[in-house]
Amino acid sequence: MRLISRKTYERLLEKKRRLDQYRPLPPALIQQLRARLLVEYTYSSNALEGSTLSLGETRMVLEEGVAIGGKPLRDHLEARNHPGAIAFIEGLARPSTEVTEEHVLKLHRLILDGVDPSAGKYREWGVHIAGATFNPPPSREVPTRVRGLLAWLRDNPEELAPVELAATFMHKFTQIHPFADGNGRTARLLMNLVLLRAGYPFLTNIAYVDRARYLKGLSEADEGDPKPLANLVALSVEQALDCYLRAIEEPEVLTLAEASRRTGISQEYLGLLARTGRLGAFRRGGRWAVTADDLEKYVESVKRAGTGGKKTGT
Repeated sequence: MRLISRKTYERLLEKKRRLDQYRPLPPALIQQLRARLLVEYTYSSNALEGSTLSLGETRMVLEEGVAIGGKPLRDHLEARNHPGAIAFIEGLARPSTEVTEEHVLKLHRLILDGVDPSAGKYREWGVHIAGATFNPPPSREVPTRVRGLLAWLRDNPEELAPVELAATFMHKFTQIHPFADGNGRTARLLMNLVLLRAGYPFLTNIAYVDRARYLKGLSEADEGDPKPLANLVALSVEQALDCYLRAIEEPEVLTLAEASRRTGISQEYLGLLARTGRLGAFRRGGRWAVTADDLEKYVESVKRAGTGGKKTGT
């Protein structure tokens, strides 16, 4: 393990093992979680790229088919296109199915259908990404670069673990920047394809609230340090695992204020632990929360290490 912190990686393996014990999951539970995660993913992925639809508005567009007054048609179409694109990657999730260049082009076409006339086509000109420290390859090199990246994904020459492989593939794809528009959305869905093929649950969402950290992680990866981005993806995967486990196991869930009162560790320090992935926390209603089990595991790890957390008021 080279990119993801040891503690985060160990939590991922343990939570995936727990989830695997419950498979096959009840169909009703799967349907309920899918509906919720599809809306959250569609909202975040489009919002990361500038969509003005809120989470509630995205839900209305997807579930009720209504048009939101005052919002651009483009935003509506991008939201409506996402379920089909997500269903497409699910159909490719069997490990025996090799991901091809044609699959990438079709995925892009599904994402931008009716939005951009270049949907499903590589860009035909050079691009410069504002603020980036690199230049994407010339347009004439794009097809070869995409095929080479898919070969790299298939062979995994660096022997990356699945979550590392997914994060690294996503970054490499964005660096090629094969399309005039929709590169980020395509890259994040392909990242999910890698995770689904490795047995991780539907869907891993890089939340809009993490936009600044996501962009910073991409920039740091551009400059040769892939670890921050890989760790953000790992924490996003953990959020997806937590979502399923909470629905199945119904654990005791604490706010950070409640966790602080229970442990004597300051709420501010618990928030820092959550943001940096050292505490197996998750967001509920936009606020950090933690299961009593994960909180106990953190406290025990601190005791074993012989160090103390930041006590309340310190």
